[in-house]
Amino acid sequence: MKHLILLLTGLFLSQAAAQIGSISSQYCKGSTSSDIAVKQAKLNNGNKILITQSNSPASGDKTENSRGDYDFWVICLDQNDQIVWEKTIGGTNIDLPSDLLISSDQNIYIGGTTKSPTSFEQTNSLYGSWDAWLIKMNSSGNILWDKNYGGTALDGFSDLIELPSGNIMAFGSSASSNSGNKTSSSYGSIDVWCLKLNSNGNIINDWSIGGADIDTRPIVVQSSLNHLKLVCESLSNISGLKTENCFGSTDLWVLDLDTNCTIQQQKTIGGSDIEGVSDILLNNNGDLLILSQSWSNISGLKSEDSYGLMDTWLILLNNDLDITLQKTIGGVGQDYGSRIHELANGNIVVAANSDSPQNPFKTEANIGLMDVWMYAVDANFNFIADQTLGTASDDNVVDLFMDPNATNISILANSSGSAQNDKTCVGNGGYDIWGLTLNSTLEVKENQTSSSMVIYPNPSTGVFSFEGLADLSGQLRIQVSNTYGQIVWEESITDANQQFTIESPGVYLVSILENDQMVQTVILLRY
Repeated sequence: MKHLILLLTGLFLSQAAAQIGSISSQYCKGSTSSDIAVKQAKLNNGNKILITQSNSPASGDKTENSRGDYDFWVICLDQNDQIVWEKTIGGTNIDLPSDLLISSDQNIYIGGTTKSPTSFEQTNSLYGSWDAWLIKMNSSGNILWDKNYGGTALDGFSDLIELPSGNIMAFGSSASSNSGNKTSSSYGSIDVWCLKLNSNGNIINDWSIGGADIDTRPIVVQSSLNHLKLVCESLSNISGLKTENCFGSTDLWVLDLDTNCTIQQQKTIGGSDIEGVSDILLNNNGDLLILSQSWSNISGLKSEDSYGLMDTWLILLNNDLDITLQKTIGGVGQDYGSRIHELANGNIVVAANSDSPQNPFKTEANIGLMDVWMYAVDANFNFIADQTLGTASDDNVVDLFMDPNATNISILANSSGSAQNDKTCVGNGGYDIWGLTLNSTLEVKENQTSSSMVIYPNPSTGVFSFEGLADLSGQLRIQVSNTYGQIVWEESITDANQQFTIESPGVYLVSILENDQMVQTVILLRY
């Protein structure tokens, strides 16, 4: 049954939670057809890279005609959201981008799927009906190379990460047997496919992970120097490499892998209906935080009923992949997540989409068909704030990131609406890219400690600094420990801009002490 508390919604509407922030700037980019944003990332110089799928001709902000049905459209924006360069990339059929990676040397990797034969920027012959496609560009927008990966069926990428060695790991889904340039054997109709590539895109090795049915849409985060956490969607019961049955029709399959994609431990998580993965991250304590969408009531490992057709489901796992905390958040309609970000104080910002009316979680009414719904919870998943953004049409968020001091939230969305309600810029076509920056309000940070440290850069090549030291006034000391809890070194802090150096590669716990009292501990990955 659905939560009966929804019957009391009217009693809660006057208890409005704090808002996430105020819109400080926004932009619209697009052409005369549909341009669908997928992801954004920031270069060290402050410029932003956006990847979109586009079937638009040269018009509006787009200077090149589409190559085929859908193409990659890559846009570089400066810090004022003005276009520095933009490039259309594709072949004569369908090309769909899915992930974006800025490497430590500031090159741009774009992963996706192609159905195009050799044409335009697609310079390779297809292995199957659809191939995984990877493109490497420099920060000026020049293509350095493009490569296809796959067997004789359907293959595509969904996530990319860079290892400390500089090698790239690409993760996706494969319906192919060992054929083409795929050497690993399949387990089911669709498997998770992992590839380790060098910086030239050459395959070092590839692995298939799956059961006898469908295992797809992997999202990956590096959890330590030689370990990864992967979450995908699974329809497989015990078979192949899967050791637990599904609870429902589609579950989350959580894997602890080494960087050769060997399973160290695994966990199936779900209820009796459908669960899907939206985003994952390692929190400040090193635990795995999952943003899922769920259709299930209390069943399996799900401890709360659903509120509507689809809810967001926050799940926190410890190192043994056991659930330590979970929360279902939504209304009577469709509420599904896109991205999560953790603040230094442990509060979590969620970028979601919603067509639900006001409810105990959602304090503002619908604006259009689908709205951007931003909300925040504390480290114990207690609700802190929310905000609805949109137009009278269809608006949905696909990505967000925050600056190091957590005062600006950069939101990447798609919009079919005109300049109305929260949107002040004018679009060009059916769907346009809508980017917003929110100035985070004090209400989001109301549970913050007296200081919130941000370590940068992280991962680091050895030299790093802290953001936030100036907020502390006592005697300060830095303490660095290895993953066994052994103190490697410590020293006094005499300058808020002081730089520190770790000589040896590894994963470290970096703590700040004020008057010998622990203020905060941050995980640092040293290449």
